Amino acid sequence: MNGNEIDMRMFAQRTGASMTYPAGSIVFTKGDPGSCMYIVQAAVLEMVIGDKVIEVCGPNEAIGFMSMIDGAPRSSTARVKEACELSLIDQRKLRFMVDEVPNFALYIMGAMARRIRGMSQAM
Repeated sequence: MNGNEIDMRMFAQRTGASMTYPAGSIVFTKGDPGSCMYIVQAAVLEMVIGDKVIEVCGPNEAIGFMSMIDGAPRSSTARVKEACELSLIDQRKLRFMVDEVPNFALYIMGAMARRIRGMSQAM
């Protein structure tokens, strides 16, 4: 995390339900409806399309937010590489964060830009 990024873990932990997943488990699958997003508190997840890992996500990274924004099904599968803890953010909490948390929209746009660039490089 560089000096221009914000650490959403503490805020997400206070507002979202905390969930743990063992290594090898699936958080969501490509094509699933997207009713929530997650902030990675600890460990590592892989974003997968087919058999190809398109991104590796670690602490303070958001996953599952694209479906929350556009209402489309999940575009990839989130597979747990190491046992992890995630904070779940539902639509109401997402709206609150966009409205009330300084820099949250920039945080999500930055994550989206990194994801798009990563997908381009992976293909």
